[in-house]
Amino acid sequence: MKKLIVLLFVIVAALSSLSASDWHFWGKDLDQHPEILLGFCPTYLYGGVGYRGFEILPGHTTDIQLMAGAGYVQRKLFQDPDTGRPLHSPENFDGETELPYGPIIYDLVQVDWALKLVQGFWDSPVEPGDDLLNITIAYEGKFEGAMDSMKTGAWRQNWDYLPIQTLDTYVGHDSTVYPDLKGNHQYLGTNFNLGFELDLMTDDVETNDGFLLNLDIDWAPLALNSALDGEADFYSIVFNAVGAKTLYQYEANGRHWFSISLVDRFNINWTSGDKVPVYAQKQGSLGRKVRGYASYSYNSELTIVNNLDLRFTSPAIGVDGLYIRLNLFFDMGYGAGNFYNSEYKQNQFIASTGAQISFTVFDFIDLGYQVAYLINGVNYAKGPSHFSSSFFFFLDF
Repeated sequence: MKKLIVLLFVIVAALSSLSASDWHFWGKDLDQHPEILLGFCPTYLYGGVGYRGFEILPGHTTDIQLMAGAGYVQRKLFQDPDTGRPLHSPENFDGETELPYGPIIYDLVQVDWALKLVQGFWDSPVEPGDDLLNITIAYEGKFEGAMDSMKTGAWRQNWDYLPIQTLDTYVGHDSTVYPDLKGNHQYLGTNFNLGFELDLMTDDVETNDGFLLNLDIDWAPLALNSALDGEADFYSIVFNAVGAKTLYQYEANGRHWFSISLVDRFNINWTSGDKVPVYAQKQGSLGRKVRGYASYSYNSELTIVNNLDLRFTSPAIGVDGLYIRLNLFFDMGYGAGNFYNSEYKQNQFIASTGAQISFTVFDFIDLGYQVAYLINGVNYAKGPSHFSSSFFFFLDF
């Protein structure tokens, strides 16, 4: 574990050194396969390069970004592939439409690419040299090849100990709920994005103050998402607001020793369409946004979420940029509308509270452990217990 942390620190330090030139590294995401080294080894990476060598508007950033990612991951889904109803364990089986073998588990080869133009407007009143407003126009492409889990036939605990089935057994070849898994389970997709970001935030890891507002609009038309057997036809509108305030900071001899910050995030997501693919279901799922629950669960078209954090940040550990952070959180989420690609409707309210402890590297990488108490609702991946715990490992650029 120590070697992994040191390696990550060296990589990020090297990449951040590029920012002084016109070319810079831009990282966005990583993922793991839970069956490979218990999920501690990244098996999917997404990043790229940006060029800021010219300006469309004098004095404001013009950033052309080329992004790419590839890897091998696992997905675990919680909707009946025919009706869209939430999947339950055998203990919760009500004799109607739920399937008796637990969540849908399969592996995926994933390749992503994107071309983005980011243009800044107006001078920031809080960060000299930065832009107040950034507008992004992007083309995003994706190839996904789904296959049986590497552990097909093995027993895993999801509510109860249940065997992992083949992908054909789970969804067949013509699932309406998972349109990108139709036929031979291969999907080639195109997505267009328009994004707006209003930045009034100062964030140097040790302190957080101000506001950050985002509006993202995504559109994936069927005509550009049906080249292979898998299909997609959806749109998404996401509004995200973040407010932060440093409550206390102790400094001595010009060095940061300790700080406490309050951070609140408010998110509204409307994702809908005739064929919402699995990757978009993850981004919109209420279970992904409220900590302690499972991604791909509580999959309603409308989600409204608030995440409240109280952060305690240590002094730099050994070298500048490496910190230990304790985070106490309280999350609430509400979902309404149809579950994706179905006529099944369910209004739902879930909430959780808990704690996270992590190593933070330049505020880019967080590696840590989370314990959550589920106030309402259940974690479909863990079972009926009100407690949920997990390791987390992600980039946050």
